[in-house]
Amino acid sequence: MVLPDSEPGGYLPAGIHLTTLNEIRARFGTGSTARQQQMNLLQMVSEAARNYSTIKRILLWGSFVTTKPAPNDLDYSLVVAVNHNQIEINMEHRRFLVGVDARRFYGVDRNYLVLFDYPLEYYIEKLDFICTTRSNRPCGIVEVHLHGEYAGGAL
Repeated sequence: MVLPDSEPGGYLPAGIHLTTLNEIRARFGTGSTARQQQMNLLQMVSEAARNYSTIKRILLWGSFVTTKPAPNDLDYSLVVAVNHNQIEINMEHRRFLVGVDARRFYGVDRNYLVLFDYPLEYYIEKLDFICTTRSNRPCGIVEVHLHGEYAGGAL
């Protein structure tokens, strides 16, 4: 689960790259105060998300998963099961996991915070957006599984 080297423009190669929080910390979570703060936020998001079986994984995208020395923010999306809207998110987790609250606390793009994995057309449309740079070039994103599922085995 080693992340590939960044391309000359600073982005990961196109695709979804599965890895661990430890590797993310080593690769993207150091080097500047901004990166350290964003990594700490990611750790809190992950800890909160693990409390809900309907939250399957976290996708990281944007400047945090580039070589930019001080990224603007932490762009992340939660991939959730179709029944996710039937559960209640605890008050202490809302600032990480609920669009309106995440936007208020951290400026998170609420339209891309929660991605339902079904219907497939919706999921693909959202992935196309986050796997593209502002200059409309394909780029890579990072995926973290929360409950150990990957290709039928454990992480």
